[in-house]
Amino acid sequence: MTKKHNERKVPSGRIARFAKLGGLASAVAGNIVKGATKQILSGQRPSLTQSLMNVDNAISITKRLAHMRGAAMKLGQLLSMDAGELLPVEWEPILSRLRQEADPMPKAQLLKTLESSWSKDWHQQFSYFSYAPIASASIGQVHRATLKDGRQLVIKVQYPGVRKSIDSDIDNVMSLLKLSGLLPKHIDLTSLLAEAKAQLKNEANYLQEANFLNAYRANLRNDPRFIVPFVVDELTDENVLTMEYIEGSPITDISTMSTSVVDLVCTQLMHLTYQELFTHKLMQSDPNFANFLYQSDTKKIVLLDFGACRKISQHTSMHYLAMADAMQRQDTNDMRSALYSLGLVDNYMSAETIETVLKACFEASDCLQSDTGYNLKQQQLIKRIQEISMPLVTDKTAAVSPIFEVALVNRKITGIILLANKLGATLDFKIILAPYLMQSAKQPNDGT
Repeated sequence: MTKKHNERKVPSGRIARFAKLGGLASAVAGNIVKGATKQILSGQRPSLTQSLMNVDNAISITKRLAHMRGAAMKLGQLLSMDAGELLPVEWEPILSRLRQEADPMPKAQLLKTLESSWSKDWHQQFSYFSYAPIASASIGQVHRATLKDGRQLVIKVQYPGVRKSIDSDIDNVMSLLKLSGLLPKHIDLTSLLAEAKAQLKNEANYLQEANFLNAYRANLRNDPRFIVPFVVDELTDENVLTMEYIEGSPITDISTMSTSVVDLVCTQLMHLTYQELFTHKLMQSDPNFANFLYQSDTKKIVLLDFGACRKISQHTSMHYLAMADAMQRQDTNDMRSALYSLGLVDNYMSAETIETVLKACFEASDCLQSDTGYNLKQQQLIKRIQEISMPLVTDKTAAVSPIFEVALVNRKITGIILLANKLGATLDFKIILAPYLMQSAKQPNDGT
């Protein structure tokens, strides 16, 4: 049974939400001092890194972001997928809460939203409606319901004020980054932040999500591996999204199943990612593990949450495929060209920095060399890439501001790779990529 969380009103307004972030910064700083003191008392040399990465900070970050919801919480969801690789493994069970549940809004807020979207007597068309959410995410919470005609539904209800808080959340995070001095002076994030705000506002428009969901149903209508729920249009607007209810278990539950199931599911998700990028050019860019369910009886993957969809340009699709081709051939010159085209390296970088990026890409290409399948976890590929990339963390010239859709594609690919790594899956990356390289070789390169 899902642990019950206390209801909390969603904070709105830039000052209120900045206060939450400021409180988070203070809590983290306090935990660093606490951790360093503990190290001194135990006769150890105090380590800033160890103190920053302690479990107390994971708990502080999780609690504050879960209270805030919205764009701020999405940051925590991304952090949660890295736990055990870039972050301490002890953080994983704490931060994993952000992949599943925020603090639900009070019932009064829920009723006010439903009455505004439907009507005062909305409940008359339902034979059942669960006021306790089955999930609470960054932008809204999800409820089970049954119509009087027997249809089983899930209903996403957006937190009040979340759409209006997006600008302030992003501006607040940027204010903290500027105060920290972490950003290089040559980096201008103005256009990137404007696109990030627009993307998140699209995610907070449930009518837009319904359109993307319908597009995915059309794209995958003949694919037996995946299930996409249908939308109930008459009960959907910008703030409420109503869909059919589909049974399934969290995708991470397959870790208890056979290795063949784990390998097959992760392979299918990698296939889907390539389809999105190279064929349909429409990508669900949020790889939050909670967005995938698995049906052990039908052996199908249920796809959820289409708010973060993005149309991918031909330019981005083409140069990602060129990058994949260059990595498979381990051609560093072609890798360099693709990296420049995607904006992942630029002329502000030193020659040493670019060389480090290329070394990391060359190391990553190892998974594309095997003809019998590749196990990311056994080969410790992510850790190896991390070791090579460590100089980039402290080198401010290594920062770039790529095209926003490139950042989203990177987020999706990285998320699926992290899932495969977490589950210990063996994937034949070479075979999965092969059809797209063959298709590209048959088409003229128009560069559009």
